[in-house]
Amino acid sequence: AVVSTQSTGEQISLFFSCIRDVQDWLTNVGHPFISSHALGTALEQAKTGKSTFLRFLATSGLDGTKQKIGQCSKTLSVILNSQFLDDRSANIIRDTFARTEVDWKGFGLEVQEHGRDIELTIEFFEAAEHVSTYIANEEKASSQLLNTKTDSVTPDVVSDITKLRQSLRQTSDRMDLCHSKFIELSASTNATLKHIRSVKTRVDSDWTRFSEQVRSVEKLVEASEEDKNSVTSLEMKDEDNAYRNTKLLIQELVNTEQAYVDDLKAIVTGYKERIETSPDCPKILKCNTGTIFGNIEDIYNFHCKIFLADLQRSMESASVGAVFSTNIKNFDMYATYCKNKPHSENFLSGVEMPFLSQCQKELNHVLDLSSYLLKPVQRIMKYHLILEKLIKYSRSAKRKEELSQALKIMAQVPRYANDAIHLMGLEGFTGNWDDLGQLLQQENFLVFVNGGKKPTPRQIFIFERAVLFSKPAPPKKPLQSRKMSISPSPKYSYKCHYPLAQLGLTRFVQDDTNSVQFQLSVFKKDQRNACESFIIQSASTAVRDRWVERIESLLFSQFTILKSRAASNIL
Repeated sequence: AVVSTQSTGEQISLFFSCIRDVQDWLTNVGHPFISSHALGTALEQAKTGKSTFLRFLATSGLDGTKQKIGQCSKTLSVILNSQFLDDRSANIIRDTFARTEVDWKGFGLEVQEHGRDIELTIEFFEAAEHVSTYIANEEKASSQLLNTKTDSVTPDVVSDITKLRQSLRQTSDRMDLCHSKFIELSASTNATLKHIRSVKTRVDSDWTRFSEQVRSVEKLVEASEEDKNSVTSLEMKDEDNAYRNTKLLIQELVNTEQAYVDDLKAIVTGYKERIETSPDCPKILKCNTGTIFGNIEDIYNFHCKIFLADLQRSMESASVGAVFSTNIKNFDMYATYCKNKPHSENFLSGVEMPFLSQCQKELNHVLDLSSYLLKPVQRIMKYHLILEKLIKYSRSAKRKEELSQALKIMAQVPRYANDAIHLMGLEGFTGNWDDLGQLLQQENFLVFVNGGKKPTPRQIFIFERAVLFSKPAPPKKPLQSRKMSISPSPKYSYKCHYPLAQLGLTRFVQDDTNSVQFQLSVFKKDQRNACESFIIQSASTAVRDRWVERIESLLFSQFTILKSRAASNIL
């Protein structure tokens, strides 16, 4: 470079010194660590690996190197603004910085992806270990039940079988999580994936064997009922017991609803109203009541003034199902509350307010405000459990139908709230939402595009009139509050969407009815040949079946509408 002043020469020396420091760190420290750092082949190894990774981020000089990049950028601006360099020299310096900056950003992406893979690996091993421990603990008991003779099926045996079935159903969520994390990890090129795959294969095999064993145990009850030699559940045979159990369940529902209303009142009057009216309250709280509480006051007013009273009136008539069905629209406010919940948690995790601690003390609460703000989410998840029990003990066909309808509705409320949270995280869609229709469901899948060998993770949304594909963003590090780890809201980047009129569905890929895959084909307008195909791999056959049934129903409904329009045009 041609330099006319000593100061410019010093800046150039400083620039190239910083560039060398960055390149040396990437070559000798950064890249070697990422390439050699294993995800771990067991849960404890993965956790140790995470600690090593976090220690690397904190102590390896990463922050200092980042500052060097910023210093390079500033020095480059000073050099170029000095106007003492010829064009060729200026281009050399620009190119040098550009190459270094590209290397640095590439390394940053490697760090993000590696951190993501570490979190996924830990979640995978935790789920796999939970399933394996559960099977190890329950397998002996199920084997003993399996040896029970048909004529020896007592109420205690029926109770044990019921508990075993319930625990299996609960653990199946962990099995689905294990599969989901494995799908996300499948896109990784890390060397330990081979071992993770072997762990997944072993857990799958154990789960299949144990599930079949439980199904064999369940057949004991069926066989005993057919022979009419066993004593089945006394609750189901005795009309008086059924009536008494129904009354007790309704009383439990009313009592827990009253306790829930009391908790909501404590939040509204003991926290929200005090924040809004107290002169001692910090301004940051007063300005963020909407973020902290969302629409919890609307939820409180509904449950206090309407829903609790309706439930209390239903105790004599036992028409609980009708109470839920009549008020279904009011439960939509839970979707709004759940959308705001991550923002509330994020805000509260970042403040340490003596004012809130004082409110908690005066309310004589053991739990803090964050814990109380979880209660609406917890409550909405419990209604369907009570409804399931009421259906079990109902003897009236009319009441059972009312309860079944209410259960169907209330089982959808938390799912709608969850779907709304996921849709809120979708970025990059510039079309008209009205063209898509109402969101019906969403799920994470592994997608093979046009027969490709390497799958890509995709979050897929089904609307009334379209299917939308999006790319999950790398998960951010959870915020750490004083008492819990707060997962950030999911984020997705829009990729594409297709109207249902352009889609074809193949239920079974290669005629394999046990496969977890199905296929969507996208047809161009006025052409018979599909222009794109997506083989979609789900977490389980249950997820696949649910999605295939939904899409089939939508396609059939659309076909019926189009057929009706065509007939009208002919007439």
